[in-house]
Amino acid sequence: MRKLTYFFSVARFCAMLGLATLPLSVAAATPPTIGIIVPLAHKAMTEIVAGFSETLKQVYGKPVIIKVENAQNDPNLERSIILQMHANRYALVAPIGVDATEMTLASIHDQPVVSIASDLTDKARHALSTCNVAIVHDDLGPVTQMQFIHAVYPKLTHITLVHSAANKVFPDVAATIAAGKAVGITVDQRMAATLPELMTVADAMPENTQAIFVLKDSLIVSGVATLEKVAIQRRIPLITSDNGSVEAGAGFALGVHERDIGVEAAKLAAAILNGQAACTLPIVEMHHLTVFINQKVMQATGQSIAPVIAAATRAGYKIDKLAKPVGVSH
Repeated sequence: MRKLTYFFSVARFCAMLGLATLPLSVAAATPPTIGIIVPLAHKAMTEIVAGFSETLKQVYGKPVIIKVENAQNDPNLERSIILQMHANRYALVAPIGVDATEMTLASIHDQPVVSIASDLTDKARHALSTCNVAIVHDDLGPVTQMQFIHAVYPKLTHITLVHSAANKVFPDVAATIAAGKAVGITVDQRMAATLPELMTVADAMPENTQAIFVLKDSLIVSGVATLEKVAIQRRIPLITSDNGSVEAGAGFALGVHERDIGVEAAKLAAAILNGQAACTLPIVEMHHLTVFINQKVMQATGQSIAPVIAAATRAGYKIDKLAKPVGVSH
């Protein structure tokens, strides 16, 4: 009888603490789950994810579960990933890029979103039925890109822009053509919707092209080695827009450190996890531009790095001669 009385006393005590019906494994709060949506895996995406993951754990300071999903450039797979993250009630969803952001915001209205490397404006997010998104911009714009290319190669008159069929790319293609015209450069565009198509485009590169240019375009960036081979054969520069593609085989790029984009996104995510509303957080702009140079590829394509360094110095950009580039030999 004494044992029974003791049991009920303990049970009442546990009930007061809210532990009577909870197993020990869930007595502590379950860490929040963050879902990162990568449209297509490549070096730049890896850097963004690494910057985000490392910084969030440091800044948030509490346990967190980070799940990274690769959509493999497949819109149907991407939609499925987003819906799954919504159904599983992730604490926060972080799509990378314009298209992934648009698809996420079309499907998720009751969970916070951190849009990484998109062009979503403050006006656009407040026009949403539910403003649930914080934003990191990273696009420096075609005008700045073409002005820099002109500064490096003032005699260049024909350039081929290779791009994918992603929705977000077409406005940038039009803007690049206009920006090129303003500095006396004719921009010839070539589209590849798949990596096999990129090989076809590379084989049919216009004879009069003096350089190849790539925007921040996941599909094309993932196949930069294909364009590198053409650049080496033609002895023309291969110019891109992010450090990851330069590490993978481009000659040089004006852009920002991809890891830093992930770092800034993680800071927004930590603020949201700590109770701030996503829509109240200021949009983060990436202002610190760097010129990334792959000296091995520049040499293989018959290009001197001197004019690149000179143009970067005049513009006040940082210069990063990548210590461990791939390219050429792979």
